[in-house]
Amino acid sequence: MRPDILLFMSDQHAPQFMAGAEMEVDTPNLDALRREGTSFSEAYTACPLCVPARMAMLSGMRAARTGIFTNNDALPDTLPTFLHHLAAAGYETVLVGRMHFIGPDQRHGFTRRTAPDFTNSGWVRPPWLVEDFGVHTQTMGYKWCTHVVGGGQSPVLCYDEMVTRAAEEYLARPHEKPQFILVGTYGPHFPYVAPPELFYKYLKTARLPATFGTRDDFMNPVLCALQEPDIRPEVGLACQAAYKGMVEHTDGLVGRVRRAFSAFVGGRGTPHLFGYLSDHGDTIGEHGVFGKKTFFEKSVKIPLLLAGTGVAAGRRWDEPVSILDVGPTVCAWAGAETPERADGQSLASILRGEDGPRGRAVLSESMDKGPDGRWTYGCMARRGTYKFITYHGYESQDMLFDVAADPLEQNNLAAARPGMCEEFRWLLRQATDPAAAEALQAQHTKRARVLAAFEKQTGYDDRERYRDYPEEAKRPPEVCVTSLVGGPGKEQSSVYHGLPLRPQEGKA
Repeated sequence: MRPDILLFMSDQHAPQFMAGAEMEVDTPNLDALRREGTSFSEAYTACPLCVPARMAMLSGMRAARTGIFTNNDALPDTLPTFLHHLAAAGYETVLVGRMHFIGPDQRHGFTRRTAPDFTNSGWVRPPWLVEDFGVHTQTMGYKWCTHVVGGGQSPVLCYDEMVTRAAEEYLARPHEKPQFILVGTYGPHFPYVAPPELFYKYLKTARLPATFGTRDDFMNPVLCALQEPDIRPEVGLACQAAYKGMVEHTDGLVGRVRRAFSAFVGGRGTPHLFGYLSDHGDTIGEHGVFGKKTFFEKSVKIPLLLAGTGVAAGRRWDEPVSILDVGPTVCAWAGAETPERADGQSLASILRGEDGPRGRAVLSESMDKGPDGRWTYGCMARRGTYKFITYHGYESQDMLFDVAADPLEQNNLAAARPGMCEEFRWLLRQATDPAAAEALQAQHTKRARVLAAFEKQTGYDDRERYRDYPEEAKRPPEVCVTSLVGGPGKEQSSVYHGLPLRPQEGKA
């Protein structure tokens, strides 16, 4: 009998923000999942950005192979994902909520969708986003994410509740085929707005990161362009409090979906697998950066927890693994064919309590524009406790960290360990060609411009995006630390409503 499988995939959850982790958050449901199953403590995304990470996971291919490095790109519909293999093996492949597909193909192997997405699905920005999101419209982007911060209602909280209800309703109905269900929420992705009680709860213990406001000499121009050096301390504290509150809120949604799934498989009498992961993390002000797009630990690491029939309970795997391993693992667990030439590998033996690959190097890639306006390829390699980071054209500022001894990545060992750096460089030369990756991205950018122009002329199809937000979700939250409701340059520096905030003394 084939197992029913459900993956709950959040957006932008750094695993350091969980119960028992570096940044303590009350996550009882994720903690139970960890106790009852197998956790991968050193899991990494393939690219610290939404669309590239998700398309890499679905295709099993690194970004340098797909050419997808930005949020304005899509897999070709002729490229099979691991979902196609599951459906070919007899599964119903169901998407409930978010996956961030761009373009007319909104399935890529999912046979049905029961809840729409959060973000726009086309090549151009729809003109009615302000109508849908209100003051939060710009805050989904990292350059504006600190403009509305606090406790209250938001489009994200409303959307995630809708997705959770849709999953519960789907699981309450009978289904004939074996099920692969992916439940996708948008939280804890910014805007940094949590339910008020959770915001106040974590504001009491918020502490500025040790690297908040620091100027490290290893920050190359590409990384410096991502920094927000003028964020006031009270805003940084509020961002952290809101993010922790959103993580706890997401944990509650995971618990609801898992309970519904347990009832579903219990009624069917089927073996089952339940998993939780995210696409990338969030640095929340470390090194002056908010959000993702870097290879620092809180940006590039992801949670990966799996439990179910035949899964070893209470096991923790401390060797590096990748989001690219998700497809091969699910296919192996389901008895389906694995995607051809996948860059990931199955973790099924580890889930069964057996041994797995050790000494493996796990890669993550990025593409961003430097100060000269050109696309710049970046790559991270993690092997053992060491992590090497390099950006094409900025090799003089390569980074090497021992993340076990230095989890906040304050001590760049590149100058002290030249031999190890050269070993990593050799490994990356075998894996990828930075210039070729940059040329491929430039080609994809030109294609996206043509598709955007076509869409402007022929009309925008927004049927796959959720738009039914209440008015209170579009207004500033009841406890608002900063706001652009008065227009750029007129930010409110005090609380919009509620108690004033004060920076906490000391750093942690």
